[in-house]
Amino acid sequence: MHPALKILVGAVMVVVGVFSTVTFFSELVTLAKAGIGPLLVVIGAFIIWLESDEWKMRREQSRDASVQQQFQQAQEPQTQTQTEARTEQVEEEETEDEGYACPECGKTFDTERGMNIHRAQKHE
Repeated sequence: MHPALKILVGAVMVVVGVFSTVTFFSELVTLAKAGIGPLLVVIGAFIIWLESDEWKMRREQSRDASVQQQFQQAQEPQTQTQTEARTEQVEEEETEDEGYACPECGKTFDTERGMNIHRAQKHE
């Protein structure tokens, strides 16, 4: 469609719109008054939908938070058990690091066999 034709159609629509508004002004006011009720219904329904969705999201978040808290509480005994196991392992490693000490002179050896050889050679 040619732009000039579009402009002409737009101008005719404006003229008819102004004429209709002036001619049927009382009906237009009645229509606007009648439209208030349905408009309030649509806006109210929209607000109800938004707020119910917000409420649902908050409930899900609080439920997720409580599930997370229960999970953490369930993990704490395992964590304590794991900590105790690690402590025992470290103590064993420290004992191994210290080696075997000769009860007579206090010299340390990596193996018990090495300490026994030392005792046999030096102290017997």
